[in-house]
Amino acid sequence: MRLILVLLLSLSLSFSLGLEDLLRSAEEKNPRLLAQRHRLQSAHLNLQGERQLYYPELFSAYRLNWQLKKQSITIPSFGGFPPIQMVGSKKSYGSFQLGIRQTLYDGGLRASRVEVARSKVRLEEGDLEEAKLEVRLEVIRAFLSLLSASELLQVVKKQKEAVEADLSQREAFYREGLVAVTDLLQARVRLAEVERDLRRVEGEYLIALANLSRLTGFEEERLKNLKPPQVELKRLELQNLIEGALKNRPLLKNLEERLRINTLQRKAELSSFYPRLFLEAAYSHSDQNPNLKPKGFVYLSLGMSLNFQSLAPYYRALALEEERRGFGEDLREVKEGIILKVKTAYEQLRTAEDNLRVAEVSLKFAEEFYRLSLEQYKNQIISGTDLLQAEASLTQARKARVLAYYDLLRAYFELMREVGQL
Repeated sequence: MRLILVLLLSLSLSFSLGLEDLLRSAEEKNPRLLAQRHRLQSAHLNLQGERQLYYPELFSAYRLNWQLKKQSITIPSFGGFPPIQMVGSKKSYGSFQLGIRQTLYDGGLRASRVEVARSKVRLEEGDLEEAKLEVRLEVIRAFLSLLSASELLQVVKKQKEAVEADLSQREAFYREGLVAVTDLLQARVRLAEVERDLRRVEGEYLIALANLSRLTGFEEERLKNLKPPQVELKRLELQNLIEGALKNRPLLKNLEERLRINTLQRKAELSSFYPRLFLEAAYSHSDQNPNLKPKGFVYLSLGMSLNFQSLAPYYRALALEEERRGFGEDLREVKEGIILKVKTAYEQLRTAEDNLRVAEVSLKFAEEFYRLSLEQYKNQIISGTDLLQAEASLTQARKARVLAYYDLLRAYFELMREVGQL
C-alpha cells in the first residue's frame, strides 16, 4: 500500500471540542462500558476471594446427642474383689470443637482456582478493550457524519446563493427583454429544488448532531463547534497491519486466555484423585463420659484425606479436553476472519484514497467549467439551461469531494479498529 492516515487534530476555536474530548466523554458515560467495568470489578473481587484459599481454615462444631441406652464399662473381678461397673456414656451429652486447619497439599486445586480467577480478570479486561474499540468507532463514525453533514449543508447553501444570483441576473435580463419568460421560470423552479435539498440536508445535520450528543453526553449546542480533523499521509504495508491485528486484538487474546483457563480447570478436576495433606490444631470438649477428666483438651494433628466420587472428575476432565479442542478451532477461525477483515478494510482505504483524488480533480474541472459558463451566460453566449447544468455539475463535484474525504477518514478508522489500534 502507498498511503495510510495519521490523524492530527488542529485547533479551530479555543472552546471547540476535538475528537479525543468526544471519545473520553463517551467512554466515561457509555452504558455498555460501565456494565463491563462492573464485571471487571467483580472478577477482581472473585480473585481476592480465591486467594483466601491459602489462609488457614477455622472450624467449630457443637453436637447434642441422645442415645437409647447408657453405655457402661465393666472391670472383671480379680483378687477376690467384686467386678466394678462404671458409666461409659450418658444417654444425652454435648460435644464442642473449635480449631484451625491449614492445608499443606491439595493436588494443585488452590493454585488452579487462583490462576483461573486471574485469567478471568484478564478476560474481562480484554472484553472491556474490545468494547472500547466498538464504542470509539461508533463515536468516530458519528463525529465524521456530523462534519460531513455540516460541510454538505454549506455546499447546498453555496448552491442556493449561486441559483439566487442566477435568478437575479435572469430577472434583470428579462426586464430588458433579453431572455424569455421560460428562462425566468426555469431558474425559479431550480431555486425551489435547491431549497428542498437544503431542508433535507439540514434535517440530516440535525439528526447527526443529536446522534453524536447521545453517544457523548455533550449538549448539541457545544457540538456545533468541533475541531475538524487534518490528515497527513505516509506509507504502511499490509503485512504489518495483519501482524499488528494478530498481536493487538483483545478478541484473540481472550480466546488464548480461555484455552489457558480450560487447562487450569482440567488440572483442578484431576486434583480430586490426589490426597489432601493438612495440619490441624483444635480444642475439643465433651461430657459424654462423666468419669473422664479433663473433659476439654487441645490437640495437634497431621492428617491426610482422599475423597472423590467414582470417576466423575475424570469424565469432567475429558469434557474439558473436548472443550479445549473447540476453543482451538474457534481461535483458528477468528484469526482467519480478522485477517480477511484487515485485508478488506485495507482495500477499502485504498479505494477511498483513489476516489478522493478523482473527486478533487473533478472539482477543479467543475469549478473552471462553471466560471467559464457564467462568463458566457453574462455575454449571452450560452443559455440559462447550460448555466444551470454547469452549476449542478459544480454542486455535485463539491458534494462528491466532501463525501470522498469523509469516506477516506471512515475507511482509515475502520482499518485501525480491525488492527486494534483505534
